[in-house]
Amino acid sequence: MALSESATARSPQQASLPPAGIAASTPQELQDAFAVFNQVSTDLGSYFKMLETKVDKLNRELVASRSERIRELTEKEKLAAKLSSLMDALPAGLVVLDPDFIVLQENPQAVELLGKSLIGRDWQELVQRPDFPEPVLSGEFEYENGKRLSFSHSQFGHGKETILLITDVTESFELANRINREERLAALGEMAARLAHQIRTPLTTAILYVSHLSGSRHLNREESEKVPKIMDRLRQVERQIEGMLSYIRGDSVEHEVFCLRKLLQEVKEATQAQFENQSGSLILNFKTGFNEFRGDRVALLNAVSNLVDNALQATLENNIQPIISLSLGYSEGEFRIKVKDNGPGFSDALAERMFDPFYSTRDKGNGLGLAVVMSAVKAHNGSIASENLPEGGACIELSLPDLTEQAETSHKLAMTSVIEATTQGQTDER
Repeated sequence: MALSESATARSPQQASLPPAGIAASTPQELQDAFAVFNQVSTDLGSYFKMLETKVDKLNRELVASRSERIRELTEKEKLAAKLSSLMDALPAGLVVLDPDFIVLQENPQAVELLGKSLIGRDWQELVQRPDFPEPVLSGEFEYENGKRLSFSHSQFGHGKETILLITDVTESFELANRINREERLAALGEMAARLAHQIRTPLTTAILYVSHLSGSRHLNREESEKVPKIMDRLRQVERQIEGMLSYIRGDSVEHEVFCLRKLLQEVKEATQAQFENQSGSLILNFKTGFNEFRGDRVALLNAVSNLVDNALQATLENNIQPIISLSLGYSEGEFRIKVKDNGPGFSDALAERMFDPFYSTRDKGNGLGLAVVMSAVKAHNGSIASENLPEGGACIELSLPDLTEQAETSHKLAMTSVIEATTQGQTDER
């Protein structure tokens, strides 16, 4: 049922009354309330400004701290880059190991020295000596690639990491060996000089006695034929001793012109008895008409004799009947003297060090025979080469530059042959 307007309408007095349950406020109270409200609003404004000031200060401090942090990180990055560059620029190898000896870091020099990258690998497995169970972190070590490396280390950091410095001392080691060898050679030279002086006296006496036999009528024909050969061998020993003493004193060697064909024949005569006793043979082969050579005859005679003797011993030690070829050739202004044998050839270890003084694979060898050969070849500005032959055996070739006038003649003959061949070819084309 709808309400009437008289029921719902309120009088003005009724409209001004406060709702039920709320006490009526006096004007003073309202004024006080507005004053409190204004004060609170003023205080809130002040607090807000203070908060804005603090926030602004914190923002500035945060920006400054962030800038400082960025600067520190930049400096650290620069320092790390510099340290990395220094590691790469070090002339020695640098490896960083963790406490379990696992490789954490390496520089390019370490990779080059060790032949491969070792990152993440166990150092103890890579470089380990059978007689030393602990990892090799110091001392010298011959690595698998043939290099001799020196290791030194130090620990750093809280994780007990190890810095390993690797240096290639191969050249220093070889130099020390050469110095040691030179000292031994000097001692040998002094000993040889004393020995030569002691040998010369009985040798002179032997030469004197043999010279008396040359005219003796008590010798038969065969014995008389052997006397000159004995005298030649004694004279050869005398010349070798004089050459040895001259070399030790440092006298300058006066080169002479002599016939290489006769020198090789003399080598054959000197070793003929040895080959006959072993039912072997020394075959001479001359492949050139050039024979005159300028040099130290005694030194070359000793060199070729040593090569033949070395070849002979190589066959006998392996119970092989010696068949040795001694040849003389000429090519491109150089004499080529070759000694070929039918022995077992050279092993890889011997091929690398066969000309080193005091190095020998024989029980009773002194390691000086081939060293004397190398010395003689170098004194004549020549070269020496060795190889194993496909059919078996070994070959050593001496190349000696020709310093006589025949070298120019040989060059002219070669040029003439080239010109004649060219001219003949042009004629054929016509």
